[in-house]
Amino acid sequence: MHMHKRAVLYLARKKGKAALLFLIFFLISALLLVCFSVLNGTEQAAKDLRSNIGAVFYVRPYQQMIFEGGAVSEGATPIISQKSIDEIVDAAEGQVKAYNTEHYGYAKSEQLHFLPGAGDNEASNMGQVTAVRDSQLTDVFLNEECTLISGRHIQPEDENKILISAELAAENDLKVGDILTLTHAGLDQQDDGTYIDTIPEKTAFAEVEIVGIFQCDGAADSADSPTAGKAVNHIYSDSHLLVNLQEQQADVFEGEIAFYIADPLELDTLLERVEAIQSIDWDNHILKENDFQYEQIAGQLQNLQNLAVALIALATALGIVILILILMVQIRGRIREAGIYLSVGKPKMEIIGQFVLEAWGLLIVGFLSAVLLWLFCSGPVNSLLFGTLAQGTGTAALQTGGGGANYLQPDLLHSCALLAGELAAVLLTVLAASGAILRLKPKEILTKMS
Repeated sequence: MHMHKRAVLYLARKKGKAALLFLIFFLISALLLVCFSVLNGTEQAAKDLRSNIGAVFYVRPYQQMIFEGGAVSEGATPIISQKSIDEIVDAAEGQVKAYNTEHYGYAKSEQLHFLPGAGDNEASNMGQVTAVRDSQLTDVFLNEECTLISGRHIQPEDENKILISAELAAENDLKVGDILTLTHAGLDQQDDGTYIDTIPEKTAFAEVEIVGIFQCDGAADSADSPTAGKAVNHIYSDSHLLVNLQEQQADVFEGEIAFYIADPLELDTLLERVEAIQSIDWDNHILKENDFQYEQIAGQLQNLQNLAVALIALATALGIVILILILMVQIRGRIREAGIYLSVGKPKMEIIGQFVLEAWGLLIVGFLSAVLLWLFCSGPVNSLLFGTLAQGTGTAALQTGGGGANYLQPDLLHSCALLAGELAAVLLTVLAASGAILRLKPKEILTKMS
C-alpha cells in the first residue's frame, strides 16, 4: 500500500490524535497569520499615512528691530521671491506636493457694506485681504476652523477671484458668481481711537468674481477689533489681486510660505537642502517644520509592529516546542507500527515520509481554516485597530471600513510564504521527533515489539 493511502487511513482511524494535531496547527497558524498580517498591515498603513498626511515646513519672515537714538522701530518687511520658491521646489526633488503663499492688504468696495467693528466709520469700512495661491491650503481651512459652504476654493491659476464669508454675503445679498469692484485701502488708528483709510485717493481698481462662500464656526472677535479686523469681513483672494491693486510687487511675498511634502521621512534631509539656498535672506526668515500629526500616529504603528514581531517570535518558539513534544510522544508510540513496516521491507524514509504527509495534511487543513476565519474577522479588526488610531489622533488619514483599505487582509504571496515556512518547520520537527526510528535497526525495533 502506498504511503499516501496509509497516511489517509491512519488519520481516519486515529480521529482523536488527528483532531488534536489539527487544533494545534489551526491555533498556531491563526496566531502567526494574525501577527504577520498586523506586521505587514502596519508597514502599508505607514506608507499610506506618509502619503496622505505628508508633512509641511514653513519659510516665515520676521522683522528685525532697529535701535536708533533710544527709539525702537521695525525694519523693512522681509520678502521672499518666486525665484527662491522655485529653488526650494527644485531642491525637494519631487517631494513638494504643493505650496502656498500668503500676502496681506486691505480692500473696500462701494458694493460692499462690511459688518461694523470698533470705531467704525465710512472711511474705515473695509476688509482685510489675505492673498493666497491655494485657499484650501490655508490653516483655517486645513484645520477645519472654516468650511467652504458654496462654490469652490481659490486655485493657483486664478486671477481676481475671491472668497467671502456667509455673513458678509448675507449682509450684501451676494452669491457665488457675482462681480464686485474692489479698490485698495489702508488702515491706521488715530490717537483718538478712530480708524482711517490711509489711501484716500483711489487709483487702482479690480473687478473680482466671488467663487466661494465660507463659514467660520466659533470665530470670536475682540471687542476692540476694527471693522477690517473682524473675521466675518475677511476676504481671501488669489495671489494676483493685491498686485493688481498696487499693494504688492509681482512675484514677491511678504507672508508665510508653506510647503507640503509627500514623505515626512524626507523632511530633515529636505530642510538641510533648503537652508543651503543662498537667495533667501536667512537673517530675516526662519524655517519651521510640522510633522506632528504623522509622528503621533507613526509612533503607535511602530508599537503595533514591535508587538507583532514579539508575538511572532513567541508563537514560533512555543509552536515548535509543543509540536516536538506532541509528535515525539505520538511517533514514539508508533514504534510497533514502524517495526511492522520494516519487517515487510518498507524503508525508514518511507515510514517517516508517511508521518510527514500526515502532519502536512493536517497542517494544510488547519492553515486554510485559519485563513478563512481571518478573512471573515480581518475587516472588523482592521476597523477597530486602525480606526481607533485615526480617531485618537484626530485624522482621517487611515481610512477603514466602508470601502476603505483593509490593511489586515491576508494576501496570496504572504500567505503562501507563511504556509511554506510552516511546512518546512513541521518537516524538521517530524524528522527530529523520528530520531528514535532513524537510529534503530530493524532487528532492534522488532526486539522492542516482543
